[in-house]
Amino acid sequence: MKTLKLWLTAMLMFAACGAAKAQLAGKNVLLIQGFLPQHILFNPTDQGRADGIGYWDGFDASLKDPATTRILYWPSHYRLQGAGGIAALIANQLQPILSSGFCDNECVVITHSTGDLVMRYVLSNKNSLLGSSLAQRFKVAAVIDMAGAGGGTELANFGVDLINGVNHGAEVLEALLKFLGYEIPLGINPGVMIDLQTSVARNTAVTNLPAIPRLRIAATGSEFYGFATHPIIKGRDDSVVPLHSACGAAYDGALDSCVRDLRVDGRVTSVSKAPSLSQLYDYHYPIIMSEKMAHNEMQANKRGRDMTFALSGADRYNAGARTIGLDVEYHSVYAWWDWFREYRYITDADDKTMGRVIMDSFE
Repeated sequence: MKTLKLWLTAMLMFAACGAAKAQLAGKNVLLIQGFLPQHILFNPTDQGRADGIGYWDGFDASLKDPATTRILYWPSHYRLQGAGGIAALIANQLQPILSSGFCDNECVVITHSTGDLVMRYVLSNKNSLLGSSLAQRFKVAAVIDMAGAGGGTELANFGVDLINGVNHGAEVLEALLKFLGYEIPLGINPGVMIDLQTSVARNTAVTNLPAIPRLRIAATGSEFYGFATHPIIKGRDDSVVPLHSACGAAYDGALDSCVRDLRVDGRVTSVSKAPSLSQLYDYHYPIIMSEKMAHNEMQANKRGRDMTFALSGADRYNAGARTIGLDVEYHSVYAWWDWFREYRYITDADDKTMGRVIMDSFE
């Protein structure tokens, strides 16, 4: 009998460890997608539910455990604000989630691309969207923003102009068609693309930000259409979102990095075209950068991309608004191919997906 009790105890401990592993830093997880261009042409009949769930098919399985993760979805042909808009739809989805106590012990929100802008607006307006009772139960320890489009993208500027019939030349038309993947008829509803214009996004919920850390992951890789979109976007970008947005910079300058002491390729050096820590939006902390990872590889099952750790951004987070622990394993290489200059890499990141790096980096 004692042997059976020991065996059952061991099994329960194993199960408990498994459940804890499925969480992130001991917290339940909310996932929220980015922009889906096909919705502009073919409006989904399910408010984007199937596409929103499918969006995360390639993401790390540990961060999609149904016991500890919920996926929020929205259709890209909707606008962000207003009755029946994206924020209202997200609030409707959150009501049963929050009522169940899912975030009573705090949640961690993981966003990709436009999900950054959506969640920033929802968190800034949670009282009006959810009511005070549920808003108090929407406790968020941190938001991890992958390729965050909270500062907008110049592609949206061109996309809206294109849909409205403004002529920017054949090269712009070709770039946008490659970005969207479809022939765009003039006069259609651009939906959330309007909110993604840089001037609009940078005037959406940017003052009195809630004191929730936004841990930023940014990259400068190329999608297959990147040759056409890179010239349109200000500064370096991941083929869709510029660094000035992904880094969380409070201005839309042409940036080469998220921090001034590290390049996106990992070289430890001074970078002039980068925001100072005081030039970031409040509570925004660049943590991880990758030179080669492209926009839609962030949430996908993609390996083989080196990543670097923005130590200065992490130090600022740890010294101020730390809510979940950072445990990023990194090392330095003195590169013989670059006159033995120092490069900082996240250990074994090139053999991991971004989801796995996230899972391994927060405790």
